[in-house]
Parts: sequence; C-alpha cells; structure tokens
Amino acid sequence: MYEHIIVPIDGSQHALLALQHAMRLAQNEASCSITLLHINPHISINEVAIGVDLIALQEEEGRLILSDAEKLIAGSTIPYQAIYYTGDPAQLIVKQAKETNADLIVMGSRGLSLFSELFIGSVSHKVVQHAHCAVMVVK
Repeated sequence: MYEHIIVPIDGSQHALLALQHAMRLAQNEASCSITLLHINPHISINEVAIGVDLIALQEEEGRLILSDAEKLIAGSTIPYQAIYYTGDPAQLIVKQAKETNADLIVMGSRGLSLFSELFIGSVSHKVVQHAHCAVMVVK
C-alpha cells in the first residue's frame, strides 16, 4: 500500500510519535522506505546575535534532532534516509513529498513553536491543505 513515507522531524514528542506510527505502517509493507525530514527555518536579520554564528548553531541542532530520530528507526529493518533543508517548513515538506512521489506524510499535530502556530497557522494545517498525497496527523 505504501512505498515511501515522509516524517517531518522537529524534535518534539509529537514528531517522535509520528515516526513510531510511520514505522508501524512501514513494517507491514515489503518495500516501504521512510524519509526523516528536518527543516531549519530561515533566520531573519532581527534574530542575528553579534559574535554568534546562529546558522551553524541551527545546523548543529538540526543534526542532533535527526540523530535522535535515527536512533529510533535504526534498530528496525526499514530503509530510511535523513535529510534537512532550510526554509519554510510547510512549503518544503510538501515540495519534498511531491518530488519524491511520497505516498504518505506522517507528522505530529503540534511542533515546538506554539507562538508561530497561534499567529501564522500551523505547519500541519498547511501541509494538509497543499500536499499531493495523504497526510496523517498524529496527536
């Protein structure tokens, strides 16, 4: 039924729960793979601190977040890849799903940024609205 599942990973408990659900789905399919996808948001000029390389810190944090997710999936027989980008999370999740012809996106209902969800609209809501494939939102 599923051949390729994308799981956005942001370090939240909801994202790890989404990964666990995706793994259960993938284990039931003979040829299903999972892509762990972390998106670093762009840093605006207002967030730049003098003497601190925020981009390097952000990239390191992204690697650590993906590493935690990889530890969870590494013990399974499910083929996977872990990638990260910088940009708008919803837009890049949808783009990655389309470009890789993903069958399903499994994502957490709430990420780490409550402030952004309240004022901009949640990433999961935007992905559900614009994805070409099915989206499972895990709570």
